[in-house]
Amino acid sequence: MRYAVLVSIPSFALTLGLTSPGAWSNAAPIPARLQEHHGALLGGQIYIAGGFDSTDSPTRVAFRYDPGRDAWTRIADLPEDRHHMPLVVLGDTLYAVGGLEGQQFIPQTTLWIYRADRDRWESRAPLLAPRGAAAAAVVNGKLVVVGGFGTNRTLLDSITVYDPGTNHWTNRAPIPTKRDHLTAEAVGGTVYAIGGRPLDPARNYDVVEAYDVAADRWTTKSPMPSRRGGLASAVLDDKIHTFGGERRDGVFANHEVYDPAHDAWTVAAPLPTARHGMAAVTVGDRIFVIGGGPKAGSAQTNVVEVWR
Repeated sequence: MRYAVLVSIPSFALTLGLTSPGAWSNAAPIPARLQEHHGALLGGQIYIAGGFDSTDSPTRVAFRYDPGRDAWTRIADLPEDRHHMPLVVLGDTLYAVGGLEGQQFIPQTTLWIYRADRDRWESRAPLLAPRGAAAAAVVNGKLVVVGGFGTNRTLLDSITVYDPGTNHWTNRAPIPTKRDHLTAEAVGGTVYAIGGRPLDPARNYDVVEAYDVAADRWTTKSPMPSRRGGLASAVLDDKIHTFGGERRDGVFANHEVYDPAHDAWTVAAPLPTARHGMAAVTVGDRIFVIGGGPKAGSAQTNVVEVWR
């Protein structure tokens, strides 16, 4: 099934024009319809884990995608159901960080790694506090987690950094704008925290804040052309591509690109399938945008669309 594309781009953003030429195509769909999952690239293959399935139930399911064969394989389930759980690769290891459990959206402290050689998940040092609907990035061999909410739906200003060498977490300089359902990417030793919302999809942010890991300092950057939470992102050629998102009355097809070198945004061709709560993963010169919710709130799709 194809869904209507709902594009929400402010008129001033249209004056930015399109980025360098690119086009959308389709890849093999996920074997299950999912939303509120994340993805990461390890060993040239894409991994996704958790989310909500087509029965609107939190799931433990995990999959691996081989771009060369355009084929999905189910791997070992997560130890527990999770959604809104960042996946990142640090070194040669896939990490699943915190996230929310169950229909009650209970934030968790778990840190799991996936052992591909044994097809199993193992535990590492837990987060210092429960955290879900956060974002994570990797800089200089450290895992940096920003945003999200903790117990009692309290937005967190603390950011926390994991050192795999010591299996230890440390809280660092707080994020200036507390928010959940944001996205984050690392470019050139800096983590960029983009968009999100203060729990309410009717109050989305366009905020972009940059964290210098070495200096332990935040600065404010040019805002995103649109206000979006529940979005996904991926880095291609040192530029951050942001996709989709959710508002109270619908979803976004927006595809907006941030260039950290010039602190500037451009607008690119929108997603063919508007959605939120999806994964976005770069493989070579392509970005795979995977699954998500094609309408506000609870909805799932198995579509995989590829920007090249």
